[in-house]
Amino acid sequence: MTSVDVHVDWGLPGLRAMSEFPVLVIVDVLSFSTAVDIATSRGARVLPMRSRYDTIPDDIVLAWARSHKHWSLSPSSLQTIPSDARLGLPSPNGATLCSSAGNATVFAGCLRNAEAVAAAAARVGGPVGVVAGGERRDGELRPAIEDLLGAGAIITALPGRRSPEAELAAAAFVAVRDNVADLLADCDSGRELAEMGFAHDVDLAAAVNASRTAPVLRDGFLEAS
Repeated sequence: MTSVDVHVDWGLPGLRAMSEFPVLVIVDVLSFSTAVDIATSRGARVLPMRSRYDTIPDDIVLAWARSHKHWSLSPSSLQTIPSDARLGLPSPNGATLCSSAGNATVFAGCLRNAEAVAAAAARVGGPVGVVAGGERRDGELRPAIEDLLGAGAIITALPGRRSPEAELAAAAFVAVRDNVADLLADCDSGRELAEMGFAHDVDLAAAVNASRTAPVLRDGFLEAS
């Protein structure tokens, strides 16, 4: 039987199930992975943090939760971040997953950089585990359409035999790839961001393959590979 090269699962339980894989791709489309893509594309380095109360070095700038005026989890706030910035970015989903990934080579993937991340992951070699971050509802994991589509976009570009779950995620993305922006704007997370005044973040996140950056975790920081 041919071995399976590409897998997908959800949240911390899924990460733990794939903990022995040599490559893990963390997908948190709205907003951690997209924020990381924007920042690292400009040369900045991002320290994934489980909590804003984590201890960090003095030269790290701590991001705000979400802000128009300050560097934050809002991807649009990072569009002018300088190349020498070292940003601490707390996130209960994407950053927590990155911080929990053990010894694997870890990439931060999203719709914007799906092909770039897939190519970088393939160069490392498989099997590849794609972890869809999901959201939290009443303290429990809520599967999220944006992360399903982000995972599917990456899986579509990866070589190798797919697990049935990975095949389904890829098929979902292919089926709606021409309508991704509308789906993200109308999904639960997208509507929530728009109501908060961050609709532009959804637009940035929906720009499929607009970026050629594959953020990889090195020495605790995500940086352009």
